[in-house]
Amino acid sequence: MNPKPSDRIFAPNIYLCAYYLSDDARENHPLWQECDRLLDKLASKPESLKNHLDFSQSRNGERQILLQGKPRIDFTLKNDDEIEVYAQPLKLSEDSYALVFNVGYDEENESTPPEVEVNLLNSFNPENCLLLPKSDDNFLGQTILLTAWITTKTKQRNATYLQNLANTCYQELLGKNAPPLYRSGELFGSSIFEYGKPREADNSPHVLIWLFRDEAADRTLQDCFDPIFDMFFYRSKIVKAFQDSRNIYDELKQDYKQLDPFFDNLQKKLDSANPDKDDSYLDEFKTQLKQLACDSLEYTRLLRKLEDFANTIEINLYNYNETIEQICATLGTDKEELSFLQHFSQQTAPYFYRQIQGDLGYFEHGTELVEQAIASIRGIVEIDQAKRDRQIETAIYVIGAGLTGAGIAASSSGYLTAGSQNGEMTIQWIPDFSHSIHPFTKVLGISIAIGVVLGVVALLIRKLIELKSVTTMLHRIFKKLN
Repeated sequence: MNPKPSDRIFAPNIYLCAYYLSDDARENHPLWQECDRLLDKLASKPESLKNHLDFSQSRNGERQILLQGKPRIDFTLKNDDEIEVYAQPLKLSEDSYALVFNVGYDEENESTPPEVEVNLLNSFNPENCLLLPKSDDNFLGQTILLTAWITTKTKQRNATYLQNLANTCYQELLGKNAPPLYRSGELFGSSIFEYGKPREADNSPHVLIWLFRDEAADRTLQDCFDPIFDMFFYRSKIVKAFQDSRNIYDELKQDYKQLDPFFDNLQKKLDSANPDKDDSYLDEFKTQLKQLACDSLEYTRLLRKLEDFANTIEINLYNYNETIEQICATLGTDKEELSFLQHFSQQTAPYFYRQIQGDLGYFEHGTELVEQAIASIRGIVEIDQAKRDRQIETAIYVIGAGLTGAGIAASSSGYLTAGSQNGEMTIQWIPDFSHSIHPFTKVLGISIAIGVVLGVVALLIRKLIELKSVTTMLHRIFKKLN
């Protein structure tokens, strides 16, 4: 019961929905370059279709068709004028642009063949031109939607046959075997098949194959194409945010692994540190402190980026759900009809968000450890530096006291011979109260007394300054508390 290339479908259509993040609406935008490349591949006269972009009416935050005086670029497929093609460049928001390409048959056109073979799909995508390359990191991704009516004979086949038919359509369209089916289900009464796992977005494109059983699904797509297109946009932003978060996760994981050996080595150095014997380790600790501070900034920056990705997912998940509400309101139906589309907003996107939140909770411990390490190193350096400084100060005090005493003695030396009649040096070391005090003793005693008084005055002034500082600080604290 496997489908063969001779199996037939009716009015197949390919919708390419590509999205790009940029705040620069320039003519040589990468997405518009891809649009020109597709025109070269698909159109018989591509030059006449190019250079129709118009940014003059574009306003910030508003959806806008970026074409001059027309809603889209229409043409027929090269070498097959029965297959119609249109292109539509769009501005979706202030910093997001999109491209829609539709290739296929118009079922309302009388010249449309009643049925076509599945292998005709390879002419819709020559040289796989609909698979856009990832030009740079601002490319958000793409969704390829294939719709086709199944024939009256095919409607009688079971679900396994329809899945095999979808796999054949995938193979004929993209020129390679279909990857394992990600999900399948019903959407507005018709079977739909999804390829490309969101967790592995880089491995295979996001492809939906929707096999219409009746007019309900086809009419729904036509009535709600814009909101469905927006849903694919929000989906692309969510998947891109999660994929980018895995790169940040790998960097954080690598940095986090290096913390344990670093702390073990740091503990050994702290245990062996002895400023009394050798204080050269202080300079090494200061160098490590600077490096650790730089590493901490980089680590924190990566955490902030991870938080940004979580916020991106949260915002676009909200927009995705709002769009589902909009579709339900437009069609007058309940959400059960969109359960296939709701799976992403109820299962996949919340999982992405919880995963990033879990990563943040795990790696934030690294920030705490780094901060503790910085505080420990700074404390050790300050304590040992203070101890070394006190030793230096003690030496300075001793030398200063000696120099001061020598200065006082030198300044008083002129009085050593004072009071002697023969000019010989006399010193009155032992007080003799029957005679007047020797001039040298007077000067030396007065100098010492003045030194003591000035020292006490300086000490009092310093205490008053410290008391004033404490009073000011307490006043500020009480002011904040009140």
